[in-house]
Amino acid sequence: MNIGLLLPVKKKWWRPVSLKTYKVEVSDSLSFVVCLFPCNHIKDFFHLGNIKRSKARVDRIFEKHSAWPVLEHPELFGLYQNDLSFTQIVIRKIVVNRFYEVLKSLRGLGHLSNMEILITGLPCYLEHAIEKLITKVKTINILIPEGMEEPVEAERAFWETGIPVHITNDKDILKRNRVWLRFPRDHHSFDDLPQEYKGTIVDFEELKIIDTRIEKIYNINIEFSEVIRRKLGQKLLRTWKKGELEGFVIATYACFYDINEIEASIRLGTRITFAS
Repeated sequence: MNIGLLLPVKKKWWRPVSLKTYKVEVSDSLSFVVCLFPCNHIKDFFHLGNIKRSKARVDRIFEKHSAWPVLEHPELFGLYQNDLSFTQIVIRKIVVNRFYEVLKSLRGLGHLSNMEILITGLPCYLEHAIEKLITKVKTINILIPEGMEEPVEAERAFWETGIPVHITNDKDILKRNRVWLRFPRDHHSFDDLPQEYKGTIVDFEELKIIDTRIEKIYNINIEFSEVIRRKLGQKLLRTWKKGELEGFVIATYACFYDINEIEASIRLGTRITFAS
């Protein structure tokens, strides 16, 4: 599959306006067709004759290379009207599903097999976490609000492994855990608890790791494999905000090959990284 990228470049005053194109093959299943549109000022892009004619020229190039969809430079918002707000949802879904990679990457906490882990969030996330962690940590502590049903996976995990899952409404459980996995759509009654907690919070809603002991916050990101990053180059990678290009490509790849975004992220060799 080919994905189109539309980027502006500086135009030499003595040269006619011409579109230059090059292809970046990052794997057997994915290539990028990069189209360079000459303009010295971004506003010039919209004054080079009729905008429909400009788009028609660009469309013909991408059609020739069977490149679709097209992601344009953030400052060229207009021809393809890319709305990249969905990319944050894609990234969050991937990070939540691959949360164990995040947990394994946390430093200074010792072996997981000796740790007690606190988990909060919607029941579907709690059950996913129990299934992944039941044999990998010392104790799973689940904090749920009053009136919420206990996750079904907890009882099943006990019968299958003999390892109990501690489920409670008592917020004092915070004091016993060095790590708190806070999954999306956590109950609003827990919103003030991070101020009282001393340890490491992995906030999957905000995609952040918060170490309350040293008052440091890290952003959780998804990055392409080193091979893909080298082929694309730092200049192109830095064109969009963190996660936008990655989320766009993962979603497009998943749609093209009829797989989910999680599988697409794994096939593309993406990795989870942290940045302060």
